[in-house]
Amino acid sequence: MMNLRNYLALFFFLCITALTTSASTADEYVFHFRSSVVYGSQKNDLTMYVSTDFPGGNTLDDINSSTWEDITNKPTLSEGTSFVNSGDVDFTPFIKPGKPLFIAFKYSAPATPRPTQRMWRITRPSFKHNGANVNLSEWLFINHADNDENVGWEKMTNGAGIQYRSRMTKKKTESWAVVQVLLPGTKPIISGVTSSVAKAAKPTETVSTEKVKSGGNSGTAVVTREDLKKAMYEAYLANGPDPAIQNQLGKAEVLEKIKLEGYERWHIKYKVDKEEYSYAFILLPLHISAGAKLPLMLCPHPTYNLGKNRVADLYDEPAKSKSDSLSRVSRQYGVDLVKRGFVVFAPDRAGYGERRLLPDAGFKENMSAFSKKMRETYPKFGLNGKAIWDLQVGLNLMLTYDFVDKENVGIIGHSLGAWDAILFSALDDRVKAAVVNSGGMIAYLPELWSEDQTALRAYIGSRSKQSLTKNVNIFLMLNASRSVFYLFSLRDPFYKGAPQLLEGYKTIYEYYKAHNPKKRADISYFLHRDGHDFAPTARAAAYTWLEERLKENEQ
Repeated sequence: MMNLRNYLALFFFLCITALTTSASTADEYVFHFRSSVVYGSQKNDLTMYVSTDFPGGNTLDDINSSTWEDITNKPTLSEGTSFVNSGDVDFTPFIKPGKPLFIAFKYSAPATPRPTQRMWRITRPSFKHNGANVNLSEWLFINHADNDENVGWEKMTNGAGIQYRSRMTKKKTESWAVVQVLLPGTKPIISGVTSSVAKAAKPTETVSTEKVKSGGNSGTAVVTREDLKKAMYEAYLANGPDPAIQNQLGKAEVLEKIKLEGYERWHIKYKVDKEEYSYAFILLPLHISAGAKLPLMLCPHPTYNLGKNRVADLYDEPAKSKSDSLSRVSRQYGVDLVKRGFVVFAPDRAGYGERRLLPDAGFKENMSAFSKKMRETYPKFGLNGKAIWDLQVGLNLMLTYDFVDKENVGIIGHSLGAWDAILFSALDDRVKAAVVNSGGMIAYLPELWSEDQTALRAYIGSRSKQSLTKNVNIFLMLNASRSVFYLFSLRDPFYKGAPQLLEGYKTIYEYYKAHNPKKRADISYFLHRDGHDFAPTARAAAYTWLEERLKENEQ
């Protein structure tokens, strides 16, 4: 028989055991990441939130329809360039059985008189339940409609996490990066999640059944070239002018003709929209033979306030220094090419040259002003799409001249002009060869080039996943049947990432070989050490390369 003392001892032992067991089995949910912040000087621009009722979607209306709890005071955030560990952020209080869990980083900043917005990096995010990893979805990026183009969150090219890019804007901005914690028993809400990648809807129209990959998923429609082109059209051109009006545009008015050493320069004005004009130089070799047809080079200019003047070697004052003189020579590719027998078309990009709305302001202010004015008519149209549209109108115009060889059209650009070159050539099949120098750089994504097209299909089906830099993968795919020449410096100060051009070259080369009608790849790289420049050796290589591809019909 157990006496009272033994009963009491047993009772206290069982109570202590139960308490210990309960404490040891309590669920624990923690989130951990690293952060770093560079550039600018603004404070309190990054906040962190948690929600259990976000419905998904990719607009701020979807964000605002949800309940978000501010937890910015829970993690430790960096105050400088060094990466700082957040510490274990306790999410246990936010776990609700059967409810999804979302974590968000919001970047918001007021308008400023000078570019003081900052660049945040969030890397190595991990979520753990009782020490075991829990999968996270893909990141969903949601930007305010008034943000400048490409200002917002994006995936880091090395795959380590996400980063906010301010692009030196002075405008008020708001951008959200949302990730779902894929808790057991909850439904994936954000598309493209790691546990289940959603299949893209079947295209509404497929003009061509040409495969973009040499293989494909059994039972799943192959992503075609037309699918890729449609996705990029939606990204850049769909929100602009109606293509049906293009036959009303062009029709150049020649404002001036000047004969120079070896060539003639026409200054023209031409219509690019119902109520809008653009300006360009046409450079023509002197003494064109009767009936001769010369190859055409489109020469979009680099970042320069006076736009087309840069590639035409036209300045209001002498060079200020030797370096200024060398810089001018390295950007005059329009003049160089007309002297080599090409017809050259050199237009002003929107917001530059004779298309500036603020003649006394710099190019950033003019780009912003032009974008704002343009969005009064086309609220969701961006300057990159505008550049493509205007170049299409310009090419339409140039192909009306008898002295232009319609079968041999090329495009060449440096810096900003390089981005225009690779993007335009991807979306206009009339371009036979493209030269890209110090711009249009690849954030090479090997999963997009895989025989398994799941990632490619998900990418082109989700605008929130896309960015200009990553879209270069798609631009290159669309150029595969033609000729592309990249000139690039690993010392370019504007290129901070890893050299994905090199990492991707073998895969891209094999892709081009498979998709070129002649079954030979025509994509070349030229690596130099001259930083963000178009130095003599690089230019000479580019010009020779163009002559080999666009002058094949010359006798």
